[in-house]
Amino acid sequence: MSVITRSWLSFAAIGAGVIHLALVISSPLAVGIPLALFGLAELTWGVLILVKDRLLVPRLAQAGALAPVLLWSLLTVTATLLAAPQIASSLRFVPMGIAALFELFIAAILSVILRRRSSDTPAARAPKAPSAVRYLAAVIVAGVLVGGLTTPALAATQAGSVAMEHGGTMGGMMDMNMPGMGH
Repeated sequence: MSVITRSWLSFAAIGAGVIHLALVISSPLAVGIPLALFGLAELTWGVLILVKDRLLVPRLAQAGALAPVLLWSLLTVTATLLAAPQIASSLRFVPMGIAALFELFIAAILSVILRRRSSDTPAARAPKAPSAVRYLAAVIVAGVLVGGLTTPALAATQAGSVAMEHGGTMGGMMDMNMPGMGH
């Protein structure tokens, strides 16, 4: 597996983890605890594979990437069948949908990697290192994509809806009519 692939997996895991942690605030305890655990696990795994020179626990990570998607689906179906939308209302669609995209990406890439590992010979496993320009371009693209998807997902959570708008006056601490403060 290349360092670029590992970087993309890391960014996606960190994005999903941050979204899951942001959803904890508005969730009931029975939903919030698993979200917090998934979020912390995703953040930890994402940081560790970025720092380490190898992929860590790929089969467990694959299952961990699919588990929140499956649980969200089960919760939504249960809420629909019981005609009780309040069961799943704390898990807003936009943040959970974007987190699910990240998780499905992780699961798909890990599936490809695990399949290649099972059919490769040990000598064929060492990938060629990418050039610095290619690596930098890949990291920038990953950062823009993950940041571009994570930001609206976070804004769609309850924590994002009560956050102070950019350009605010910090709760009145700064008076924009003071000399030297614009105008």
